[in-house]
Amino acid sequence: MVAAASRIPMFRLLVLGALCLGATTAFAAGDIDPAIIAAQTGDYLVAPLDGAEGCGLTLTADEAIGGYAVAGAEGCANNLPPLADVVAWNFDGSGGLLLIDVLRKVRARFEESEGSPLQTNGENGPPLALIPAMDGISHLPAPTNMKGAWQMKRSDGTVICRVNFKEAADNDGNLALSVEEPCHGAVKKLKLKYWTAVGLGITLLGEDGSSLAFTSTASGFEKDRNEGGKPLLLIRN
Repeated sequence: MVAAASRIPMFRLLVLGALCLGATTAFAAGDIDPAIIAAQTGDYLVAPLDGAEGCGLTLTADEAIGGYAVAGAEGCANNLPPLADVVAWNFDGSGGLLLIDVLRKVRARFEESEGSPLQTNGENGPPLALIPAMDGISHLPAPTNMKGAWQMKRSDGTVICRVNFKEAADNDGNLALSVEEPCHGAVKKLKLKYWTAVGLGITLLGEDGSSLAFTSTASGFEKDRNEGGKPLLLIRN
């Protein structure tokens, strides 16, 4: 699996697309630097933004009809049937990525969204995200599967705080959470009140701009390494 950080940022393709092709036309084989193609290859999860189960695809550098070969699409037959016939992927010339069937029909068009993974616009089915795959994870964090009670634990199993995620958003569109007593002072002082999800990560937000970020694991979430400090797990109660 290619690490997410090693993938070539899609904005670098904007200039290339403007020079070579129109904004809605897939690239022909040989039009793109092989290094850029190689950087985009790897194992991916395609999953609905609403938290429903997704499916895995592998983008390869092998040439195929309409672009470069896709492996594993048959595994999408149950959860995302329109993608089960995908045989190829390609860049669309405007920073996005296409999934294509054997008749060169575009089955999904993923577009750039600042601060978010590549996403479809939802015109032809539920909005989907395309993100580097992680072992044991088949869906995105969303209100429907996050709601309820969770525990923050140290690596040794010590519970330091409990939080309750709300499914409904407030009038400003914020997803609420509540911190339950007892709660360790280091967490309590953050005054956590809201939460948000981006890709496979979630961020808990405080009233005064404080935050605590977590990344998905097969059993829950772990504190993002960029947060520093001691490891912290977030596990469903």
